[in-house]
Amino acid sequence: MLQLLKTHKKTVAIVCAAVLICSFLAAICVTRQIKADEQEPVPPGRIYDAGKLGDNIIVHDSAEGEIVIGADSTEPTAEPAPLVIRTISDPDAIWSTDTYAGNHTPVEKAQMKNGSIGVLTIPKLKLSVNVYESPDNMEAMSKGVAHFPSTSAFDSNVGLSAHNINLDGSDGYFKYLHTLEKGDGISYQTALGERSYLVESVTTIAASDWSPLGYIDDNRLTMITCISGQADKRLCVTAIEHAGE
Repeated sequence: MLQLLKTHKKTVAIVCAAVLICSFLAAICVTRQIKADEQEPVPPGRIYDAGKLGDNIIVHDSAEGEIVIGADSTEPTAEPAPLVIRTISDPDAIWSTDTYAGNHTPVEKAQMKNGSIGVLTIPKLKLSVNVYESPDNMEAMSKGVAHFPSTSAFDSNVGLSAHNINLDGSDGYFKYLHTLEKGDGISYQTALGERSYLVESVTTIAASDWSPLGYIDDNRLTMITCISGQADKRLCVTAIEHAGE
C-alpha cells in the first residue's frame, strides 16, 4: 500500500512538471508573436487600420497640412482650372476699328426715305415695323424697333431691340418675341435691299452681356428685349440669313 502511494505521488509530480513546461513554452511563443506583430506607436490624431485595408495603406493627419488623395496616387493633385465665362458689358466695345472695314454697313447707306433705316417683318407674330436709330435707344423704341448704333445696318450682325411692355403699359413690339422657334422666318428690308432669315436660337442672357452683338462673318439679325419680372436678364433671338431654295 505504501509503495502504491509513493508511485502515485511520483506520477502527479511528473504531470505537474509537464504542465509547467508547456505553460512556459506557450508563454514564450505568445511573447514572440506579440513582438513580431508590434507596430510603431501611433501618434495622437492618427488612425491605424492594423492591416485591415491592405499592406500599402498610408495614414495622414492634420499635422501634414491639406492633402488631396487621388484614386491611383498618394501625391497631391492639382485642382482643375475654374470655368471662366467672358461677357462684353460695353456695347461700344463689340466692334473694333478693324471690323468696320469689313462687312459693317454704315447707317447712312441703309437709311430709307421715311427716315427709318429698315423694316422688320415677322410673319409668325403678325408684325411689320420700322427700325430707327437714335443716340437714345428709348427714343428710337418710342417710334418702332431700335437699332443698336454699334452694330451694322445691313451686312453682318444687325442688332435690334424693342420693348416687350411699353412704358404706358401697352404691348411692346417684342412682347411675343419669346414665342419664336428655330426655323421661323423673318425678313428685313433697307435701302440696300431685302433679306430673309431663319431663327437659329432663342436664349436668355445677362442684361449686361452685349457679346451676341459682336462682329460675325455671316449675315444675321440679333433681337433683344426685356423679360418681365427678371430685370437682370434679357431675351436674345438670333436669326441667320436664308438664301432660299
